[in-house]
Amino acid sequence: MKKVFLLLGICTVASTTQAQLFDRIKNKVQQKVNEKIDKTIDDATAPKKKGGQDNTTPAPGETGNNAPAAANSGPANTDIKSYSRFDFVPGEKIIMHENFTQDPVGEFPGQWNTRSGAEVVTVSNRTGKWLAIKQDGVFYPEYLTSNLPDNFTLQVDIMANNGISNIGMLTVSVLKTAGTEEKFELGGKEHITTPSFKVSLAPKSSGEGYLSYSSNVIGNNNINGLPVFNVPKKNYVRLSLWRQKQRVRVYLDSTKIVDLPRALDAGAVLNTLAFAAYAPDYDKQDGTFYIGNITLAVGAPDTRNKLITEGKFISHGILFDSNSDQIKPESYGALKDIANVLTENAAVRVKIVGHTDADGNEKLNLDLSKRRADAVKAALGKDFGIDVARLETDGKGKTQPIDNNNTEVGKANNRRVEFIKL
Repeated sequence: MKKVFLLLGICTVASTTQAQLFDRIKNKVQQKVNEKIDKTIDDATAPKKKGGQDNTTPAPGETGNNAPAAANSGPANTDIKSYSRFDFVPGEKIIMHENFTQDPVGEFPGQWNTRSGAEVVTVSNRTGKWLAIKQDGVFYPEYLTSNLPDNFTLQVDIMANNGISNIGMLTVSVLKTAGTEEKFELGGKEHITTPSFKVSLAPKSSGEGYLSYSSNVIGNNNINGLPVFNVPKKNYVRLSLWRQKQRVRVYLDSTKIVDLPRALDAGAVLNTLAFAAYAPDYDKQDGTFYIGNITLAVGAPDTRNKLITEGKFISHGILFDSNSDQIKPESYGALKDIANVLTENAAVRVKIVGHTDADGNEKLNLDLSKRRADAVKAALGKDFGIDVARLETDGKGKTQPIDNNNTEVGKANNRRVEFIKL
């Protein structure tokens, strides 16, 4: 009998040991899977070492004409209608286009100011250069010195790596300041009483992320849960802000987050763009925010009047994949704007003309501008039901600039699509 009990005990121990072994193996496998996922996401936002090769960066002279206003943003999405609720239309004239092209990697931008620290970097799986921010502080372009009109648009690409802290926050502000001291003082506060509009993003807060927005008129408001920018599930977002006098609209990628009819006082004067970081590396995990591809444009889009009355409308809002005639989905608002005018004026015929800046090969740019005009024609027909028999196309390459080609702002203005009434 003792032998029987002994045998049963041995079997029980063996069974328990085997189960524990399987559990340990299962846990080890899951740990390796999780580590692999984390590494993949971190690699996407890991800064390239100074002097290292970056295969994703376009060759010299190609950047401007390859991507009119925005860098690649992850896997290609060729479905324009995926942005069907994105009614954002950029301003008429670009006054700021910051991609840090002129700044050496590893240094702070020469035309910006801070009392903290940040550096220009390149990152894997993203084109161009970015400003990497690991410290608390305020950062702003010094060359933006004039009052902004009461109609303008702002767009900026924002990223955060997996190491960003749970309390890490990046704030984008357009505000009124009287000088350098106020830029640093007011730019760093989440809510102020002087004319301003602020958007703050905390992509890791409570595991779901959150957004807050505020102005001197409406006070501070929070939105909990931020799936479009929630680290580590989604590390990248494009922020678009549109002011039309008192009205302010905010978009993250294709999602309209808020539409506020009375966010600002009538006639409120704003003259400063500032970025502020709070505790990005609080957890000491190399937490970093990245900003890039910043475009500020002025003027209220008036497509109907420009096309029907004046005979020509210029769009800077139709964007293309790098070195391609593939239209980016975020172009939907600009395309819908022109399509509405053509629908309401069924007898009007137009010529669509593509233009580039002076960078790159002249012959290739000419061909690219023609193919992009053809792509716009095809999109208006396929996605918006415009009779393509009403549309002609042409491309002029670099031959008809409307601005100089010596600055990033000038190049950005020259990269455009024109609609000319026939």
